[in-house]
Amino acid sequence: MMPWALLQLSLIALFPFVSRRLHHRKALPSWLSPVVLCYALGIILSNFSVFPLDDKLSTALTEATIVLAIPLLLYGTNLQQWAGHARSTLLSFGLCVLAGLSATTAAAFVYAHRIGDAWRLAGMLVGIYTGGTPNMQAIGLALGASQESIILLNAADVLIGGVYLLFLTSVAPKVYGLFLPRFREAGTEDAQPPEDTTTSQRINYRDSGKALLLTLAIIGAALGLARMFFGGLGNIAFIMLMLTTLSIAASFSPRVRRWESTFETGEYFLLMFCVALGMLADFSEILAEGPDVIAFSVFAFMGTVLLHLLACALLRIDRDTVLFTSVAALYGPAFIGQIASITGNRRLVFSGIAAGLLGYAIGNYLGIGLAWGLKGWLDG
Repeated sequence: MMPWALLQLSLIALFPFVSRRLHHRKALPSWLSPVVLCYALGIILSNFSVFPLDDKLSTALTEATIVLAIPLLLYGTNLQQWAGHARSTLLSFGLCVLAGLSATTAAAFVYAHRIGDAWRLAGMLVGIYTGGTPNMQAIGLALGASQESIILLNAADVLIGGVYLLFLTSVAPKVYGLFLPRFREAGTEDAQPPEDTTTSQRINYRDSGKALLLTLAIIGAALGLARMFFGGLGNIAFIMLMLTTLSIAASFSPRVRRWESTFETGEYFLLMFCVALGMLADFSEILAEGPDVIAFSVFAFMGTVLLHLLACALLRIDRDTVLFTSVAALYGPAFIGQIASITGNRRLVFSGIAAGLLGYAIGNYLGIGLAWGLKGWLDG
């Protein structure tokens, strides 16, 4: 079995590089993003039995890569600068977060009698709708969710989110323009947006190495604090929250924020996570519960989108800000470039990326907090 395990490890480690190279060279349709390609590879290998897969190896790598990715995705966050000059973005993003909390809470109550761990699903979906897949996996680990639940929920979100992303990148600007005012050119925010992280190919390996060393130190500190306060490493929720908190604290250092390629490095670990998670997606074993989980996800996703759109229409927030913040919350910073291309508005690129990073920062707190609250409410 050793050669198969080595092949499995090599695919998890190296296929993200191949997927990004194909994306940068525009060798595939734009909807086949590196994330989709990495998930697809894992799912194909898992469901078509191309070669024997070691589930323990895949599980260990999903946990390791997500722990490494979270700090790296957060180091570029500049909360003080962003909050000071992007009021409409902050308001729209906050409304999207509130919409996600409301919709997932409603879904938990509606489906509580059909899905035993509806409170866990709600917490994980809040993580997805606030920051994306890294938050969902971290919250799932913290709440003790089964790997099958995490995989199935993520598969449902990929399906639903993929359909909505096609809508966003095609006719959504025209449809949203019927309800929302146009973006006003006045103002100075985002006058010089940074390079789009989805198209950048050059990696600063020196800064990336520094960031990895800091990440290992933060992981060690989080584990040390867990052992100090709880006598062991069993409290995953505390470890994840400490990991997030220490990473945000590190982002307040101008030197850390100036490091290049930290986000791209974290994104690479995220793609490794996608391959490994896809390898665990044996649909023949989990489709029995699929319809209810898919229905739960559709209810929560559509509720989030519609509530956000309604609130922004009532408050007269402009169309572009709504599109950018919706993508930032539901998909993360990596998809901001697509919306900038469709709308032709590059002035909101920085705000969109910052909103996505803010989602990474707060998603774990909101998801874990909501899940615990719902558990107490539903059990009571």
